[in-house]
Amino acid sequence: MNFHFLRIISVFALGVSLAACSDVNTSPESNDVAAATTHSDLPALPTVQPVPAQLPTIVARVNDVDIHRDELQKAVRAAETQAGQMVPPQFRDQIYRKVLDRLVEFHLLLQEATTRKIAVSPEEVEDEIARVRNSYPTIEAFEQQLSEWNSTLEALKEETRKDLLVAKTIETELEPAMTLDETAIQAFYEQHPGQFSSDEAVQASHILIGVEPASDVAGRQEARLKAEALRQQITSSSESFSDMARNHSTDEATADNGGLLGFIERSQTVPAFEEALFGLQPQEISEVVESPFGFHIIKAGEKRDATAISYETARAQIRELLIQQEQQSLMAEFLSRLRESAKVEILI
Repeated sequence: MNFHFLRIISVFALGVSLAACSDVNTSPESNDVAAATTHSDLPALPTVQPVPAQLPTIVARVNDVDIHRDELQKAVRAAETQAGQMVPPQFRDQIYRKVLDRLVEFHLLLQEATTRKIAVSPEEVEDEIARVRNSYPTIEAFEQQLSEWNSTLEALKEETRKDLLVAKTIETELEPAMTLDETAIQAFYEQHPGQFSSDEAVQASHILIGVEPASDVAGRQEARLKAEALRQQITSSSESFSDMARNHSTDEATADNGGLLGFIERSQTVPAFEEALFGLQPQEISEVVESPFGFHIIKAGEKRDATAISYETARAQIRELLIQQEQQSLMAEFLSRLRESAKVEILI
C-alpha cells in the first residue's frame, strides 16, 4: 500500500465524502446545546459518470503508464480502513472516481520525481519500514497486516520507496511556502480581529424537560408544569441543582455531570436560552425557559469578560495557518501544471 499518499486519499476522498454519506441523528436529549447550537449542512457529493460494476484490467493511463484495476481497488480498501467504514453503495461512483483521481496525481508526482532526478536511499526506505513496523505491537501483528494486504515485505519496500519519492517531490515544490514574511502574519492579525478574541461567556448548567417536536399543546403544557414544579423544589429545598439535574434532566449528555454545559458565548444558543442565561447573576437560577427542545431551568456560574488574544500569543497559530493556505495553493497549481503537460486517459 502507498502509506503516505493513500493517507492523503483517505482524507480527501473519504474523510468528507463518507461523512456526507452518513446519517446524522440528533435529538434534544443528546446534547444540551443541542438546545442551543446550530449545525451546517453537510456537503452534497457531485454527480459523476457511473463506474462500471466490473472494472477493466486497466482503469487509467498516465503518460503511457497504466493504472491497473488492482491498484484502484487496493486504494479504495486502504481509504475505507482509514475512514473506518465501507463505501456506501449509493456513493460508489463518486468515491471511486475521487480515489482514481488521487492515484492519477500520485503517478504524475512519481514521474515528476524521475524528471527531477530525485533519489531515495535504501537507508531512508529501511527507516520508514522500521517506523511502520514499530507502529504495530508485535512483529507477528505487522506480518499479519502484510498478509491481510496480500503483500510482502519486498513489495512494501518498493511502495515505500515510491511514497518517499513523491513526498520529496512535494516537499521540494512547497518549500517556498515555508519562508513567510513577518508582515503577512501581522497583517492577518490586524485584518481579522474577531478571530483573536474571546467573547463574553457565562458558565451554565441546566435541567431540561424535553418535548418531542410532534408533541401537542397538552404535551408541552405537561412538560412546562413539570419544569415549574422542579424549579419550585430547587428554590425551596436543600437539594442541590446538580443533584436535581442528575435525577430529573432529560438531557442525557449533561445530566450525569449535574447539568453542566461549560462556558457559553453569545450566539451559541437559541435566543430564549441566551437571553435568560446572560440576564442572570452568578449562582442565580432562571425562571422556566421554553425552547424548541423543551423547557429549561438554567443556573449561571462564573462570568468571563471578553478578552483579546495578543499578537505574540497568536503569531505561531497564524503562521501555521498561512503556511497551510500557501501550501494548498502551491500544491493545486503544481498538480494543475503536471496535468496540463501530461497525457492522462481515464478508461472507466
